[in-house]
Amino acid sequence: MRNQPGAGEPGRRKTKLSEAEYFGRELPTLCDIVSFCNNLPMSLYADTTGVKSPEVVFRGLVLSRNRLVAEEYLLNFRRSEADLGVVIGTNNYSLPMAVGALANRDLEEDERALVRLPPYQQVKAPLGSVIRSRRSVRRFSGKPLSLQDLSTLLFHAAGVSGHLTVENVPETATLGKSDHVDVRVAASGGALYPVDLFVVALNIEQLPPRAYRYLPKPHALAPVGPAGPPPAVRSLAQFGELEVEKAGFLLGYVYNVYENARKYGEAGLGFAFIEAGAIAAHIHLVCTALGLGSCDVGSFSKGRFEPLFEADGLSRHMIHLTVVAR
Repeated sequence: MRNQPGAGEPGRRKTKLSEAEYFGRELPTLCDIVSFCNNLPMSLYADTTGVKSPEVVFRGLVLSRNRLVAEEYLLNFRRSEADLGVVIGTNNYSLPMAVGALANRDLEEDERALVRLPPYQQVKAPLGSVIRSRRSVRRFSGKPLSLQDLSTLLFHAAGVSGHLTVENVPETATLGKSDHVDVRVAASGGALYPVDLFVVALNIEQLPPRAYRYLPKPHALAPVGPAGPPPAVRSLAQFGELEVEKAGFLLGYVYNVYENARKYGEAGLGFAFIEAGAIAAHIHLVCTALGLGSCDVGSFSKGRFEPLFEADGLSRHMIHLTVVAR
C-alpha cells in the first residue's frame, strides 16, 4: 500500500495495490528513483567520450581526469580560516584611495547620446501575493512594452535608491568632495555592483531595436554594440518552447570580474552570482506586479551575446539572461 495526498485533507490517504501491480508496475520505478538518488555511477570511458554531457563528466569524477569546473571552484573556495587573503583585501578597501574610487565610480558612465528613461512607476502590489503568484511565463501576447514598463523594471532591478555616507574620502580640486556612495535596490557584496544590465530591445514603444547598457546613476540607456536591429533572436539561445519572437526585450547580466575580485578574490564570483539572482528576483516580482511575463534562460550563447554588449569574454562575462514580454 502507498500513501497519496488527499484533496482537502490534512493527512494522506492510502491506495491499495495487488501484489502483481506492486511488483509489475510500482517496484521497478521505485528502484530506478532510489538508485538514481543513492548511487554514484562510474565510467572508465569518460575521458575518451566525444561529447561530454554533464552526466558523462559526473560518471568520470572518481576514475578519470574529468572534473566539473564548479567542483574545482568549490574545492578552492574558503580553503582555510588561516587564509587571510579576503581579510586583507577587505581591509584595503577602507583606504582613502579605494573609498575615493567608489565615491566617484559614476564618472566612468559616459552620459553622451543617452536615451533618458521616463519616471518609473510606483509598484504598490502587496508583496506576499506577488511572491505567491510569481510564475515563469513562456507564452506571450506579442504586444509592445511601454518605455515606462522598461524604466520601472530597470529601476527596481538595479536603480539607485539612496546614498551611504562614507568617511576618509580625499578631496581634490579635480574630483571635488564626495562624502557618499550610491546604493542600489539589489544587494551587492561591499556595494561594489560588479553586475551590469544590458537590454536587447525587441518590441518596446519609442525605443529602436538594438542593444543598450543601463546606467543606474542617470537612469538612462547607452547604446552599445553594432548599430541597428540585433541578429535573429532564435540564434542567441536555445529558447525551446519560449515564444521569444513575441518578447519585448532580453535582459543580459554581465559580470565585471575586476570590480569585486580585487577585494574578494575568488569569492567575488560567488558574490556576483548572488547579486545576479537578487536582480533577477526583483525583475520577476515586478513583472508579476505589472501583469507582464518573464522567464530566465540558462542555455544562452555567450559568444553571440557578448559582442552585442561589448563584453570581451575575459574580464567581462555574460552570466545570465531573462526574457520579458507582455
